[in-house]
Amino acid sequence: MQLSINRESLLKAINLIAKAADKRHNMVILGNIKLQLSDSELILTASDLEVELTSTLKLPAGACVEAGTTTLPATKLKDICKSLPAQAQVNLATQANERCLLTSGKSRFTLGTLPSEDYPSLGNPENITPLTISRNRLTDLIHKTQFAMAIQDVRYYLTGMLFDVSQQQLTTVATDGHRLALARSVINVSEDLNMQAILPRKAVIELERLASELGKMLGDQDNVVTLSFGREFLQVSLPFGDVDSAGQVSQDLMVTFTARLIDGKFPDYRRVMPSNTDKLALFSQEKMTDVLRRVAILSNEKSRGVVFNFASDGMVEVRANNAEQDEAVEMIQAKYQGEPMELSFNAAYLQDVLGVIQGDLQMHMSQSNASVLVNQLNDEFHQYVIMPMRI
Repeated sequence: MQLSINRESLLKAINLIAKAADKRHNMVILGNIKLQLSDSELILTASDLEVELTSTLKLPAGACVEAGTTTLPATKLKDICKSLPAQAQVNLATQANERCLLTSGKSRFTLGTLPSEDYPSLGNPENITPLTISRNRLTDLIHKTQFAMAIQDVRYYLTGMLFDVSQQQLTTVATDGHRLALARSVINVSEDLNMQAILPRKAVIELERLASELGKMLGDQDNVVTLSFGREFLQVSLPFGDVDSAGQVSQDLMVTFTARLIDGKFPDYRRVMPSNTDKLALFSQEKMTDVLRRVAILSNEKSRGVVFNFASDGMVEVRANNAEQDEAVEMIQAKYQGEPMELSFNAAYLQDVLGVIQGDLQMHMSQSNASVLVNQLNDEFHQYVIMPMRI
């Protein structure tokens, strides 16, 4: 294999996929990027057997000196290309002794390779259900809910995000058992389509990253994304070529995202949504953020508990204390409807919600030991449930 390519083109293709490589995996080759070179294109693949990212780069005439395949260490290849001067020409040539020679100007690097035929592939989804949605809406659905995914849990299905299609809406749900985040968007599908799929945590983060990277390129422009759900996999293809004056992205560089879905049964999130709430509090998001940031300083380091005392309309007391007998108390202005009540939250859970909403905050409550529904004023498309705690 022999390739001569512009540094910027190669580095962009590598940057988009390199995070999927996993050098800590017990399969050493998964720390590498697979390169497949033909006369017309270069295909780069990185995978950890859960998420597979592929960059397909169309090549100018003469870039392919000799077609072939190999695998190179992902981090080293990325760092070398990143360190080269802008607009440098990069030359890659495999050698007979499982080595690859990378040269650019006066620089020369020799990298170890591993056989490309040993590189595993996730394959393609079967029995596809395609969902078309705007990239901005997809980014919103993921960003507004991904913080509530469990990080480590024996209930492995909680370490991912549910994509639920019903009643011509796509709903994303994440929960760790202590709080739940839900976002929904209307999509153009048949009325009788019902489908659920659980996307693993790493895949969720990678999909959001790719959608956000594309958003940075397009600025105010939006584009349509097709989510191809199969029985075992989700696949998405995104264009990352040059952007023309009309805001259209060329397909000279395409990134294909493939992720293995979690095989499990996600809890029925509808059953945990509070319904019989007879108490309502309305706060300023900005003021609540400031008050929580200050009061939580003196909360217990493990529980992060903060107490809300709803005594009357107009002001709510927020307080926290810890094992060292430190205490913080602050009053915050609020509109409150209901009987006096006191309940406690993990401050971090409420702060996470505050971090993804922009307007005034509503808290729908029933009693001190029942879950609380939180949402932004006049926004029913994003809802958050937080379990109270005992202090």
